[in-house]
Amino acid sequence: MTRRAAALLAVEGVALAVLGLVDGLRADADDRRAAVATTVFAVLAGLLLLGLARAVQRRQGWARTPAVVLQLLALPVGTDLVRGGVWAAGVPVLLLAGATVFHLAKLEQD
Repeated sequence: MTRRAAALLAVEGVALAVLGLVDGLRADADDRRAAVATTVFAVLAGLLLLGLARAVQRRQGWARTPAVVLQLLALPVGTDLVRGGVWAAGVPVLLLAGATVFHLAKLEQD
């Protein structure tokens, strides 16, 4: 379960960082400041998830709580995406967050 939880966190971290960079590069020149802020936030959040993935892989107990909190924050984001009709993004967010919480919860039992 440790490997799976770490792998799911790593997938989320890489996806968030890459999507943040892509979104920042595609932003209009009109709103460049907001695009840079969003890109920086997404990349930092992605790096945080990658750091948590590494800590979970090393079985450091402190990493579970922030990882679960971030997953719980992702659930309303996925729900809003689905409600907004962006199924291609919302469903993967919901499934990935749900699977990650499941695997992190199973770590507690191991």
